[in-house]
Amino acid sequence: MRICVFLSAADLGEHYTRPARELAELLGKGGHTLVWGGSDTGLMKVVADGVRDTGGRLVGISVTFLQEWARQDADEMVFADDLAERKALLLARADAVVVMAGGLGTLDEVTEILELKKHGLHDKPVVLLNTAGFYDGLSLQLRRMEEEGFLPVPLNTLFFPADTAADAFTYLEESVGSR
Repeated sequence: MRICVFLSAADLGEHYTRPARELAELLGKGGHTLVWGGSDTGLMKVVADGVRDTGGRLVGISVTFLQEWARQDADEMVFADDLAERKALLLARADAVVVMAGGLGTLDEVTEILELKKHGLHDKPVVLLNTAGFYDGLSLQLRRMEEEGFLPVPLNTLFFPADTAADAFTYLEESVGSR
């Protein structure tokens, strides 16, 4: 399975790095491929290190203006010309998506991936890993959008909310395996 993970390149505390390591270990031990932003910093590095250390493959999709932070030992590294191309390549190379804690870039990625799914432009499983309640606010806003008629499809068809890496991984195995 090729799993795209959207997450922060910032260095963060243990309450964010622990779930990142847990997900990485599940991916690597399962022999899966991490498709990620290619950075060798912050949570991106934590996940890539964990996948690499436990036997998984690394496919990085970065952008030319971030090339200096790219991971050197990735199995494959692709450089897009801009962020829009990067997002398209990340989705194209993945069987499923996990969204972890992140900043504006991650928020941009998750909203685009949900918009594409809403329009039927992809049918890949999407998991929102709600570490330490990080996405409580976004989930509340999305539920309001659904309740007030702003979403033409049921919210539960767009993503699966997971509180733990194990829950996220179980959902991915069941969803991708059944496709």
